[in-house]
Amino acid sequence: MLSVPIGAPLGGYSARIYGLGVAVEADDRPRRFTTGMAPSVGQHDAPFVEALALDAGGEVFVLVRVDAPYVTENVLFDLERAAAPDGSLRGRILLTASHSHAGYGGFQPSLILMLGTDRPRQEIIARAQQSMAKTVRDALAAREPAKIGFAVEPRFDPGDTVSRDRRNENNGLVGGKGKDPVAWAMRVDRADGTPLAAVVDFPIHGTVGTEKNPLASTEAPGAVAHALSSELGYPVLHVQGAAGDVSPADPRGRTLCPDGQHCLDMPMLEIIGARAAALAGPLVKGITTSATAQIEVVTRTFYIGRDVKVQRPDGRFLEYAPANEDYEPDGVIFDKDGKIVSPIDEFNVLGGAGLCGDPDKGSFATIPGAKGMGVYSSCVDVLRGRGLMFSFFDVSPLMPVPLCDTTRATATAVKINDYLLIGAPGEATGPWAAELRARSPAGDKTLLLGYTDEHMGYLLTPEDWMLGGYEPSTNMWGPLEGAVVLDNILDAAKIAWTPEREDPAAGTSRFVAFEYPPTPAIETLATTDHGKPAPGDKMWWPDVLTAKVTSGPIARAVSVARFAWYGGDPIVDAPAVTIERETGTGFVTYASSTDAVVITYVPEPLESASPSHHIYGATWQAVPPKPYALSKPLEPYSLPLGRYRFHVTGAAKGATYALDSEPFEVTAAPLATGSKVTLGPTTTIHATLGNAPGLRALREEISDADISLPGPWTVKVTFTDDTTKDFTVMPSKGIGTLTVSGTPRSVEVRDPFGNGGVLP
Repeated sequence: MLSVPIGAPLGGYSARIYGLGVAVEADDRPRRFTTGMAPSVGQHDAPFVEALALDAGGEVFVLVRVDAPYVTENVLFDLERAAAPDGSLRGRILLTASHSHAGYGGFQPSLILMLGTDRPRQEIIARAQQSMAKTVRDALAAREPAKIGFAVEPRFDPGDTVSRDRRNENNGLVGGKGKDPVAWAMRVDRADGTPLAAVVDFPIHGTVGTEKNPLASTEAPGAVAHALSSELGYPVLHVQGAAGDVSPADPRGRTLCPDGQHCLDMPMLEIIGARAAALAGPLVKGITTSATAQIEVVTRTFYIGRDVKVQRPDGRFLEYAPANEDYEPDGVIFDKDGKIVSPIDEFNVLGGAGLCGDPDKGSFATIPGAKGMGVYSSCVDVLRGRGLMFSFFDVSPLMPVPLCDTTRATATAVKINDYLLIGAPGEATGPWAAELRARSPAGDKTLLLGYTDEHMGYLLTPEDWMLGGYEPSTNMWGPLEGAVVLDNILDAAKIAWTPEREDPAAGTSRFVAFEYPPTPAIETLATTDHGKPAPGDKMWWPDVLTAKVTSGPIARAVSVARFAWYGGDPIVDAPAVTIERETGTGFVTYASSTDAVVITYVPEPLESASPSHHIYGATWQAVPPKPYALSKPLEPYSLPLGRYRFHVTGAAKGATYALDSEPFEVTAAPLATGSKVTLGPTTTIHATLGNAPGLRALREEISDADISLPGPWTVKVTFTDDTTKDFTVMPSKGIGTLTVSGTPRSVEVRDPFGNGGVLP
């Protein structure tokens, strides 16, 4: 698990910044672990760091995936050192982020990326790095004889059931019409051929939740990984492709939210995962693996900035004119053939510029002379606008620019047999990915991984950048930035593709240390009540505004159990919660917080910067732990009946703790009040289980309102003369019909698991 304290900022949305977006605090708790962004209040599911270590012919390669909005090369370099202080992993780790917009920020050492992850905090970084380094070491220690194989699907999800294109501006470019359609998979088997693990790559943004969501979540990418792992029966890592212009599909799963903050659509996440598993599962299963492998890893660091020249596929060269504050651009952006005019004089900045792309907007720090010049009109000159941007994070406005972390990037290319993995340090878009594959020495066996090693914002071709829209707004170095990145990545790829084996890190450099802005240390607060039950009246629950802890029976599928306890300071505590089920030999583990339990937290006193109590809550919808699967639509209603309880373990300053909740009974779900029988020539039964909390998917549609009793139904009709007759009915949306003779007195209707009841 990626160890980051609840209360740390969630990255991905600049709208979470106070004074800049629509940041809404969950309550009046202090910002102990954040500077400019709203604090998180809990975890929908636990964020993970996962590693797959490969070793062939003495060449070691470690793929590390982390549930985060993005990573930076500082995170990569620190991980190399922490996992192998002897330097043996330098250049051998490819670090990739899931790009969850509900992933934790605050552990990415960067100043320019504070707009997406808040000001970096050393205590949070140290805790995250410790868990990441341990995962890498564990993966290396677990190596065993293995087989490996790949598969590429050039037309993944053509019906847009999992994801969809979100950038219409580039529809006229190669690779821009629709989303990037390429998916690929890698499977690693044990020597006996049994699957050990797999990697699946296709693009999908982690943006099911909005900027108002305060719960950490692995989001859509995590849902895909959970579903595939459950479907295939072994760990599957989802890594990103060209997701820069790809959003999740929109199979709504929740409508009864009490407000925008209690509205993370968890059923929708499961539905997306289920659809992805149905499409990608066969791709993984169809891979043929081989015990023969050759690996070469090449990692390179390169310059990003304005002193560049790039060659486009048509042979033309593009470059920037020298920056000059006294120069007035000529306003000629394209020639008579619609080609970009070079040298480009509109990007007239020394320190970079952001928020470009909207010709209808102005700027509070305009590029000299660029006002009213198309996509350059909205650009914010970093040199002129740094004071306002840095003020959100208490960083000195005199920080010299260009910022060091905007002028360099790191990328990794890995050749495995006749496939070439290429890491993209940012959010690759469709046209950019198409050009990468067209120019790659591996052709259609080029395997793109996005969000790796560094984050340069959206990766766009110059022609795509000039089309404007949202995506150009995150680049610091204008229309040529994406092309510079592409050229340098391909240089690394070509080295990896040659027969010779090079030092993987020969062309890289490392920061000695990131210079953190001065920040008061986060004090670890001592507690005396950790490990004791707590009242739930002050808890922030994920589905309701107020609720009590569970003290009686709950109905399976449509009800939740709640438990609250006093724990340790979040800076050291990361409570693990399991659901235990009573058997003949006592209580045994049934489900855990990694897949079924939502954890939330409140300090007490709420407004105190040094709270004396730390209250945690666990919310569990009475549904089996496996995620929703299209092949098993009835499983959410099948939880075994009986007694359950919460079991919690955690840590406080200098101590650990464990406790159990009082047991509670799970009963069959009864029919809701609106259920009824209508007599006539054809008897009609309307059977509904009512509303549900919306924390789990109960069907491939809305899962928190008007839940129908699933079929097939077993129907027993009791007549006025006390005789009975049994029927099997297949309902549609909770409505079933049957033909009876005689006068019914009551009807008992049950689903295959006994949910339902008797209707007069």
